[in-house]
Amino acid sequence: MTTRTPEHRARPRVQAPRRFETFVMPVTAELGEEARRLVGGKAYGLGLAMRAELNVPRAFVVTTAAFDAMVESVITQVQDIHELRDALLNAPLPTMLQDELEELFSEGQWAVRSSAVEEDGARSFAGQQHSVLGVRGADAIMRGIREVWASLWDPGALAYRARLAVDGMPQSMAVVIQEMVNPDFAGVLFTQNPVTHQADEAVVSVALGLGTAVVGGEATETFFLERPSGYLKRHETSTPGEKPLLRGPILEHFARISDRVERLFLKGVDVEWAFNEGEIYVLQLREITTGHDDGAQSVWSNANVGEALPGVATPLTWSILRDFSARGFKQAFGALGLDVEPEAELVGSFHGRIFLNLSEFVRIASAIPVLSPDTLLNMAGGGGVEQLSDVARESSKKFIARLPQTLPRIVGTQVAAPLLAPFWEAHFRARCEMFFERDLYRLSQRALESELEDLEKLFDRTGLMMLAVSSNFMLSYVLTTEYLKWFGVGPEIGNEKLLQGLHVTSAEPGKALLELGRIARRSMRLRRILSGDSAEVYAELQKASKHDDVRHFLDELKSFQENFGHRAPREAELATPRWREDVVFVFDVLRGFIDSPHLPSPREVERESERARDELHALVSRALLPGSLQVFEALLGMMRANAERRESMRARVVDGLDMYRHFFLECGRRMTQMSIIRRQEDIFFLKIEEIRAWLKDINEGRDFRRRIIVRRAIFESFKSLPDPPSTFVLKGSQMVWNVNQEALEGRSELAGLAASPGRATGRARVILNPAGATVEPGEILVVPYADVGWTPLFVAAAGVVMELGGPLSHASIVAREFRIPAVVNVHSPRVTQVIKTGDLITVDGERGIVLLHDE
Repeated sequence: MTTRTPEHRARPRVQAPRRFETFVMPVTAELGEEARRLVGGKAYGLGLAMRAELNVPRAFVVTTAAFDAMVESVITQVQDIHELRDALLNAPLPTMLQDELEELFSEGQWAVRSSAVEEDGARSFAGQQHSVLGVRGADAIMRGIREVWASLWDPGALAYRARLAVDGMPQSMAVVIQEMVNPDFAGVLFTQNPVTHQADEAVVSVALGLGTAVVGGEATETFFLERPSGYLKRHETSTPGEKPLLRGPILEHFARISDRVERLFLKGVDVEWAFNEGEIYVLQLREITTGHDDGAQSVWSNANVGEALPGVATPLTWSILRDFSARGFKQAFGALGLDVEPEAELVGSFHGRIFLNLSEFVRIASAIPVLSPDTLLNMAGGGGVEQLSDVARESSKKFIARLPQTLPRIVGTQVAAPLLAPFWEAHFRARCEMFFERDLYRLSQRALESELEDLEKLFDRTGLMMLAVSSNFMLSYVLTTEYLKWFGVGPEIGNEKLLQGLHVTSAEPGKALLELGRIARRSMRLRRILSGDSAEVYAELQKASKHDDVRHFLDELKSFQENFGHRAPREAELATPRWREDVVFVFDVLRGFIDSPHLPSPREVERESERARDELHALVSRALLPGSLQVFEALLGMMRANAERRESMRARVVDGLDMYRHFFLECGRRMTQMSIIRRQEDIFFLKIEEIRAWLKDINEGRDFRRRIIVRRAIFESFKSLPDPPSTFVLKGSQMVWNVNQEALEGRSELAGLAASPGRATGRARVILNPAGATVEPGEILVVPYADVGWTPLFVAAAGVVMELGGPLSHASIVAREFRIPAVVNVHSPRVTQVIKTGDLITVDGERGIVLLHDE
């Protein structure tokens, strides 16, 4: 009995968009650059090969229009990435596509392979999508197309895109259906050496049969050819003594192929080929990706910003804070007369977490003579000083030359900011109050668009005011600390002493919670209610509200929410519910207060502040003469006042984020009502520029569901990863941190071949079969070999060790693209027998060694 596939059943009609007359077209030499969006990178590359008059097997391409039509037909029925993949595998195909496939592919043997729009472009996505070989019949081809489409939404592939710092959103997918060649032998031609980057040396790897042994790192031969002559410079083989598979005329032909394709691509190309009955067939062309970094290093840290926004940021939050922060920092530096290049990257995201580029901050700020890296990093949260020793210092000449122009501006800011800040705060509070009094529900789409424009202007100007007072604080801090150093005072006086006892806005919610705790402690009834499940506390309080103590507590709680209801843990994250929306966190805190042996009163808190200020005064008084002491106290007073103003303006920025949240939830409500998104909170997985475009034109929301599903999957993937070190070195595109060389001495060492640069230390995960295997983030993948089936395991791995293979094998190529350190050909002794799962090892992809650590 034959199993009936979705294509065998009575077919529901999934219609094609009218603008397309066909979903399947032949691959020809006439495919131009303008067709790339429709046919994808692989089909476009095959068209180029035909234009170069290379021997290409007959091929067709299922266009991106078919993929878009399929996704459009199922996207409203799915909730997450897993349901989307399942729908692509099982939902009816567009009727027009089924008809075309049945007409074209009733006979013959075919290969079904991905042709992603991004493929063969500036970034390579090799090994990320599925391929099905040796397919016969239209039904099997339809199943292969489904599998290729579904592979685009594989969580591992999405994580790979995100690791490359691209949006993570897959573009449309075309599918190449190519006539199968059953080769005598096959392999890969690199028109340039991908390891040494020699442009005049081509490299050919070959193996018997389909050539899977080449990309899998199994038994192969590799030929190194001089270009353009085809002269054999070197021959390497895993089977010494046997006759080489390739001889002079064929090698010369490969050199000619190299020249032809490079004239079209204008850069190095890797060519997948097959040899059958005296003919070389070209199966695929793509640009060479080597994973070669230029060696540039930078130090990144979230020691400061990580406190404000720990963990993974949603796309909406990141899209706002990224531009806001970068723009604000550049303007703040510019106000001090410092040059910031337009391309300078001051803010970045790693594993979804926000980081600051300390190297750029130190480089730019180094033009100020009195501002040392230690001072700057202490202000930023500490850490990274030793890694910044090699950062190039900017000359102070420009800064000093501009002082006649910038000094009045700096002094003006120092004078104006303290005067303007209170007026701006009053203005902001009035605007904020007006905003929350306005019923956004009743606004038209056009009025809502205008509201966002006003909100962005208010937020930007508030941010600039915050940065102005922050700059004032930075300058006054530097003057104060440098003044102490000049008198030989300082090491015993750190930030904690200079900044103790400030009256800061951010402390007010805590004080208010303390007062609520004190009220609760006086009532056994409140103690009992608050000791219950926090999620049920509010309902229990309402039930008991007839009692005076409970009613008084609820009145105080209402007052607390009115004053601080816009605050919350991770409040810089727009998706975080505020205390006015979710009071469970408050009850959790209060439960701890109830059990505390002692709660300080507001007066006790103030007395502690006074004592700290007195201690500082006494400490400095012993070191400074009276006149010098008065100057110090003036500087200290200015610094502390600037610190308090900075904290106050930070609170206004938080108010602005609360306004943003309120606004975007209204947008989410409308989109949900229009069936553009499924849930109101899905709005946080869009970007501000996308929402802005939707407000101008509601048709811009057609693709929102797809974007949200993908970004949620990436968000969850990032959340599952451990936090990067708070400070790390970025070498090229790889996160590394210093390894104590002394700690490595005396460890066992296994030698192999360097395959992908970088160094990583982690627990080994030894896997002999990829089926059902998993790799935890940060583990080192240890395998006998790696073909395409292993690729999903690479995403979470911190490094790869392989028994077989060489620098041109699939594992090496993919590891370089993933920027994962890799060592291959570690076979004496066999690495999978020496290393056990759980062993602590270091992969050194620069030197080609694996270190085994004794614990």
